[in-house]
Amino acid sequence: MKHRLAPAPAFWTLQLGGWGLYAILLIITFYPAINADGGALHLVVAKAHRALYGLALTSVMRLAYRRLFPGTFRRQTLWAMVTSAAFGVLWTVLGELWAIWLYPTYDWHRHQMSLPRLSLEYGVTLLGWSGLYFGIKHARAWQEERERALRADTLAQEARLASLRHQMHPHFLFNALTSVRALIGEDPARARRMVTEMADFLRFSLQKGDYPHVPLEEELSMVRSYLSIESVRFEEKLDASLSVEPGTEQLTVPAFLIQPLVDNAVKHGLASGVLPVRVRVRVTRVRDVLRIQVDNTGTWAPAARELGPQGTGTGLRNVRERLAHLYADRAKLETSETEGWVHIVVELPAMEWTPILAEESHDAAPARVARG
Repeated sequence: MKHRLAPAPAFWTLQLGGWGLYAILLIITFYPAINADGGALHLVVAKAHRALYGLALTSVMRLAYRRLFPGTFRRQTLWAMVTSAAFGVLWTVLGELWAIWLYPTYDWHRHQMSLPRLSLEYGVTLLGWSGLYFGIKHARAWQEERERALRADTLAQEARLASLRHQMHPHFLFNALTSVRALIGEDPARARRMVTEMADFLRFSLQKGDYPHVPLEEELSMVRSYLSIESVRFEEKLDASLSVEPGTEQLTVPAFLIQPLVDNAVKHGLASGVLPVRVRVRVTRVRDVLRIQVDNTGTWAPAARELGPQGTGTGLRNVRERLAHLYADRAKLETSETEGWVHIVVELPAMEWTPILAEESHDAAPARVARG
């Protein structure tokens, strides 16, 4: 699944909005103190100029702060304190010059005692702005780092799933070619039939090999081709059947999910020596769970659960890993043995196949292919 975090607001959006709010709050705070005609206009003009000075000064401060990022927290804090103090004094000077120019009767000497207090007040305001600036910068950096980590994790998951899917091609070819080799000298006609079935099977692999999920009906079609291949080789030694609950054909399953389970059932059934080997594949749906059960006659030693006779150990281990990657704890694979039968049960979330999203699966994360 692709992860996308919400974009952070632009600097100038926050800058203009923040200082605009600052001006409004100043006007609201001092409005009750107005006691002369025309005082409201003077108040608005004075506080608007004060906010404009803050806007201009912090825009200049930003140019210096940008050189500090990324950097150490200690260095950023020191610069913020020094710069805020210096610009607080500058803000006071600009305010006094503006008052002298605008009001000819303004007595600057009467207000000298209040200048340190104003410088401190402005300095604290700028220090608060600096804290917000660095805080937002760090939050954005964290957000970008998280996006990079999520993208890297998604790409790693996709690469891992692709690797697991592609492992099934050599695994199947290894078993099928071994069977063809055994038939060439014994029965060339059956060997040719087997090669034809292999071609049908591999055609599906080429067409759907890059899809993380496929409709259940297509997966079962591939399983039927596989069983046809094995039936050519073993004839009456193999008795296989599929039972599919109506309405489940358009549910989605991971590509190459069922075939390795059936392959495992055939191998372990033959290894038990009880002939004919009976393999039963049943697909049912229980509310929001798709249940796939593969049963075979015979026995299954615990040591053989991951590495079957004449196998490479790829099949069941591959299925377990792909289920863990695709569904985490929302899917499970269980094995058991009762009264001469070996059982493999897979339970998945029942999700409808979505063809439109399937077309995007080459560029999208695996979870986007199916929609629950």
